[in-house]
Amino acid sequence: MLLKGLYKVEFETPRRKAVGVLFAQDGMLRGGSSAFAYIGSYEQDGRSIRGKVVSRRHTNDPNFPSVFGVDEVRVDFHGSSIGDFAQVEGIAAEAPALGFKAVLTRISE
Repeated sequence: MLLKGLYKVEFETPRRKAVGVLFAQDGMLRGGSSAFAYIGSYEQDGRSIRGKVVSRRHTNDPNFPSVFGVDEVRVDFHGSSIGDFAQVEGIAAEAPALGFKAVLTRISE
């Protein structure tokens, strides 16, 4: 199944967990949460997915801390999609010691 549509994204690092939304289409990723915007790209080969996403704070709110501990990161990720779900993991260049994992659940095409 192609990674395409609107997804709920649940992600975590050893620091904490967070949730947002992500729209995937034609190799582009766009989304965000109450405090962060996500902008990136991806490539898909069968079920395998690879990509990059920048997470950038857009609202200063201490109730929404970064899962990486910094307000802007570039994450390289890889993983796979199965039906309406995808699982990815990766590393942020700005916090390489923290592993990143995410589960994407399709909300709508």
